[in-house]
Amino acid sequence: GLLYANLSKRLAADGMTIEHFSYTTSTAHLRVRNAQIDAGPQAVGRAARALSQVMPASVEVFEIVPMVRGMGASKITIRRSDLEALEHAPGNDALLREKVQISDAGPAPAGGLDWGDAYPKFTWRLTPALRISQPLVGDVGLRFSASYELRPGLVLSGAVYQRVADNLDEYVTRPEDFSILPHVRSDVHDYNVEGGTSVDRLTLAWYAKPADNLYSRVTLGYLERMHAGVSGELLWKPVASRLALGVELNYTMQRDRDGGFGFSDYDYGIATGHVSAYYDFGRGFLGQVDVGRYLAGDVGATFSLDREFGNGVKVGAFATFTSASAAEFGEGSFDKGLRLTIPMNWILGQPSRGEMNTVLRPLQRDGGARVEVDGRLYDSIRDYHLGRLDSEWGRVWR
Repeated sequence: GLLYANLSKRLAADGMTIEHFSYTTSTAHLRVRNAQIDAGPQAVGRAARALSQVMPASVEVFEIVPMVRGMGASKITIRRSDLEALEHAPGNDALLREKVQISDAGPAPAGGLDWGDAYPKFTWRLTPALRISQPLVGDVGLRFSASYELRPGLVLSGAVYQRVADNLDEYVTRPEDFSILPHVRSDVHDYNVEGGTSVDRLTLAWYAKPADNLYSRVTLGYLERMHAGVSGELLWKPVASRLALGVELNYTMQRDRDGGFGFSDYDYGIATGHVSAYYDFGRGFLGQVDVGRYLAGDVGATFSLDREFGNGVKVGAFATFTSASAAEFGEGSFDKGLRLTIPMNWILGQPSRGEMNTVLRPLQRDGGARVEVDGRLYDSIRDYHLGRLDSEWGRVWR
């Protein structure tokens, strides 16, 4: 009715969309998707103030559930009286945080309005991209990415790359480049040369929340530019826990080098999978350990450490040690590298939740290679869990 229309209009101004809205005489429950504001507390604060401006005076409790790919990431409970009393108080962000309760999202209350205008939802972006064949050799281009959310948790998405400039003819082939492991990554230069225009990704993904603290994902299609197949994941992550545990299973086959829809003559299908542990050490430090089977059939573990800064930039390092010997792996002995995440609002100059991710390796070899899957669960939902919410809570009044 009128309450929904007024609330929807206020939230839309900040790039937020209602996925469920219901209320009683004392409590309003709002499940909202944030497509624009990069800090979770800022989005929660905007939603809470919108509710205070729209809801009848008798409604004292606001339950705000940020939705990510159709999954409730957490439930932030704010009392209207606290919000109004502290809005102009000194140190009001810390004072409000003491009053707020953060818990598992749980199911939506029965009744109310579901979905509304939230689905189907189409989004797209055009970003610069860099592909590396070997140090100082590669190509640059543009990547068009699009996502079509058909219903809560069901996402059709893809990405197409178009090369603009390159120095690929400076690539130097060396005898040590001929890997004795299955060529799951070492042919990357051939993919770069032949895939001037390439379908980097085209997938259908299903996200769900089967129980409290549990999140699931199943992704089917062209998972990345070199491999296609099916990927499934289950993540245990309580809202207030620094620790998260996950398991992922995949079955993939290698794609043609031209970036089209065919498969390589190199008949190589493989089942891979990992058990993962994630830990938030505080002060922006995030650790991760993945143990399992990699694309070349080797087994081992990857150790990662990332530092996340208040402006959204994330810098990290990783190293992978597997059953592939140094001789089998080739030059470099084991897989290692650096990774960098830059928020898109730096590039666009306007609010955005998008990110640009870059991985820098001394060499791309076949040992320790893992399939790249868009939308893995941990990074998808942690923005609205305790560690990240607390680190950015100062933006709740913006």
